[in-house]
Amino acid sequence: MGVLLYRRAPMPEDTSQNGKGLSLRDEQKRLTRRRLIEGALAAFERKGYAATTIDDIVAEANASRATFYLHFKSKADIVLVMAERLGRRWRELYLELTSSGRLSREQLRTWLDAMVDNYENNRTSLDALGQAIAIEPAVAEVNLVNNRESVEVMADSIVRWQGADREDARIRAALLLAQMDRFFHLWVIHGIPFDRERAVATLTDQWLMVLGAGTRARSRSRQ
Repeated sequence: MGVLLYRRAPMPEDTSQNGKGLSLRDEQKRLTRRRLIEGALAAFERKGYAATTIDDIVAEANASRATFYLHFKSKADIVLVMAERLGRRWRELYLELTSSGRLSREQLRTWLDAMVDNYENNRTSLDALGQAIAIEPAVAEVNLVNNRESVEVMADSIVRWQGADREDARIRAALLLAQMDRFFHLWVIHGIPFDRERAVATLTDQWLMVLGAGTRARSRSRQ
């Protein structure tokens, strides 16, 4: 597959409304809100989250400050929309991974390869989110909630697959998810190049090692 190449990620869908069954006025509001989110992402990508102002966002969106404040209180509100959307999407992906029985190596490799695409497709949003977490307490709190929920979803499956005690499963889940997220940020978000096929294969091996047979033995030794 070669080294992963980067392209600008598509702008996120505004999931607060799906556009169906809306009046013309409400549809216009939805489209304006989406345009502001797209403008914010373009500004964040160009200047970084901290340096971006409301004026930058409305200029990118071809809107006014008054229009912005009809939809959002601050630029942090836009990142909160992104965080909530990404949190829902990530939980769906983790549930997809964990809904079946114990995974084969190929199933896990395929899922991790698809996760590379998800990080790539959401690169601009994830980069903005990472920057906002450092300076916006509300964004950091939402991200922490998302991470906690993801860890619990994974831990449930580790208990089911391996028979581990709950705390052992939670630790393993946190290690797996933190490792994957940090590696994908270095690779996909920040652009350190790696051969995709080899990177996914190595990550698959690491996950299988953490999910390995040692869990049962340690669990029994604590009883």
